Amino acid sequence: MMQAKHVNFFIEATLETLKSMCGLEFKRCGEMSMADGEIVESDDLLAIVGLSGSVRGAVLMAAPLDVGQKIVSKFLMEDLEVINCDLMDGFGEIVNILAGAADAKIAELRIDLALPTVLVGTNTKFFAKAGNPFVMIPMFIPDLGPFKLGISMEIVSG
Repeated sequence: MMQAKHVNFFIEATLETLKSMCGLEFKRCGEMSMADGEIVESDDLLAIVGLSGSVRGAVLMAAPLDVGQKIVSKFLMEDLEVINCDLMDGFGEIVNILAGAADAKIAELRIDLALPTVLVGTNTKFFAKAGNPFVMIPMFIPDLGPFKLGISMEIVSG
């Protein structure tokens, strides 16, 4: 089962990644929730990086399209106002970087990262497998808007 310290490592990694790569800071806004054995509604822009090795799971970031565009615009240092490959690649790369940063903090486990998968569209949903829940953490970036961080991590060895 995932430990609270692992969730905190992902939150710290997200803070560090968004600050260093995008010049953005965020605050938690609302309570964490668990998605376990259910279909979960997501925002318009969703990036997921699978986790394997000593763990089985994924890390995800989801944001309304306009917020995702603003985050990626900061990351790429250019305005993105349309849905294109740069938007999707950039959003996926941000999640990949934060997953790698969290992996570096979790020294006791070997975590391998899959390539990011990025989805865009209204009414996006994902399935949170029973027994390996996603911890969903709502965040807010001042002057940009909300996003969610999701972590699902089942320790299989280590």
